[in-house]
Amino acid sequence: MDISQLKREAGVKACQMVEDGMTLGVGTGSTVAYFIEELGRRHREEGLCAHCVPTSIRSAEALRKAGMEVCDIDKVGRIDLTVDGADAVDPDLNGLKGLGGALLWEKIVAENTDHYVWIVDERKIVPSLRGKVCLEVVKFGSGRLLKELEECGLNPSFKQGENGPALTDSSNYLIELDLGEIKDPAFLATDLKQRTGVIEHGMFLGMVDEVIVARENGVEIIKKAIA
Repeated sequence: MDISQLKREAGVKACQMVEDGMTLGVGTGSTVAYFIEELGRRHREEGLCAHCVPTSIRSAEALRKAGMEVCDIDKVGRIDLTVDGADAVDPDLNGLKGLGGALLWEKIVAENTDHYVWIVDERKIVPSLRGKVCLEVVKFGSGRLLKELEECGLNPSFKQGENGPALTDSSNYLIELDLGEIKDPAFLATDLKQRTGVIEHGMFLGMVDEVIVARENGVEIIKKAIA
C-alpha cells in the first residue's frame, strides 16, 4: 500500500469521529487534506454540518471548497474535536509539528479543544523525538536570534520560500533547528520558549489525546494513558 493510501485511511478513520453540529478544529498538511476531502463527501452525501476552525489559510480554502462552514476561533466557544497531522510521534505521544509552517495556529487551536487527535502514517511513529524542530519567530532581530541559536549548537536555518525566507500566515519567519535525538524534550521546549523573539515552537508535549496510525496491516488507534 502506498503512502497516499495510508494517509487517506487515517483521514477517513478520523472523520468517523465527527458528529453533526460539532465545532471542529481542522489541522494542516497532506494527511489532513484527506480528512477534509472525507468531510466534504459526508457533507454532500449525508448532510453533515460542522463549524470548522482551520489552522491555516490553506486549510480554510480547502474547507470552503469542500462546502464546509469556516469559523473564526474568536467567534466560537470550546472546540469539540481537533484533527491534525504530526511530523513525528514518540511512545509517550509527544510530537513534533509545524514543518508545514502552521505551528502557531495549530497550537492555539489545540489548546482550545476538548479532544485532540493526530492522524499519521506509520512512518511518523518513532522511538524518540529527533530531527527538525520548527520555531515561529518575529522578523525583527531574527538574524541575531539565529546567531544565538547557532552558538548553542542547535543548527538553525531560516525556512526558505520561493522568494527568500518563508512567511507564516501571521507574517512571521520560521527557523528550523536540525537536531539529532532530543533527549530532554521538556527542557528544550522551555528553553526555546523563553528566548526573546521566539513566538512558539513545534514541540507538542503531552497535548494529544489519541493518535490514529495508518499501517500496512490496518489502522491502529493509540490513546493517551490515563494517570
